[in-house]
Amino acid sequence: MDYISKTLAKGLDILLFLADSDGLSLAEVSSKTGISKTTAFRLLYTLCEYEIVCKSDNKYYMNCNFNLLQPDNKILDWSVIPYIKPLVEKFNLSAYIGIPTGENITYSQIISRKDHPEDYKILGEKRPLNTNAMGKCALAYLDIDELLKMLRKIHLRKSTVNSITDMNTFISNLQIIHDQGYVIDDEETQIGHRCVGVPIIVKGKCVATLGMAGNTNELKRSMIKTLAHQMKTTALTISNRLF
Repeated sequence: MDYISKTLAKGLDILLFLADSDGLSLAEVSSKTGISKTTAFRLLYTLCEYEIVCKSDNKYYMNCNFNLLQPDNKILDWSVIPYIKPLVEKFNLSAYIGIPTGENITYSQIISRKDHPEDYKILGEKRPLNTNAMGKCALAYLDIDELLKMLRKIHLRKSTVNSITDMNTFISNLQIIHDQGYVIDDEETQIGHRCVGVPIIVKGKCVATLGMAGNTNELKRSMIKTLAHQMKTTALTISNRLF
């Protein structure tokens, strides 16, 4: 006797194809799975309602941060790609989404430049908040009580000659980041490497940060203000449309 639920099997087929793609339209889902558009639409709608799948600009994406135990915990997922990809293509820099997780920033999404698959190596990595641009951006937008607690746990390490190792200077730097709305890592973490980061703010809280990085020839100082402005606009769009 066949105990397999055909409806559930179709839904799982859809998830498998989405997990192996950078987003699929309804027509593409129907074509790849052999499921009619009507049935595919109903299944995708249900998966979106449960936040297992997200829809953006007529494409469906896996929500790789879906947590069955915390379904109300809305976190950024692959649905941000359509908003960030134009920046990657325009500036030829890789983009990163970082999620503050305790004392660390977790690299949850990466949108790589063409022909740079090595950028994906850090996907899923956790790094201390004070050691990179996106982490410092998250720190700069903590409320004062949370920030003071976090600063007690921070150890300022010297990675390069440009690293900030004095706590007073570090705190002043966080204030500058907050006031200007973006952060610059100018060879502080790695010589020959720059990164610009901006916060993604939801209801007054920094839920994630958007970073764009490259070497010093790719990300020149003369580009920083223009890049930061467009990143801030993109971060605001993500906040308004996805939350």
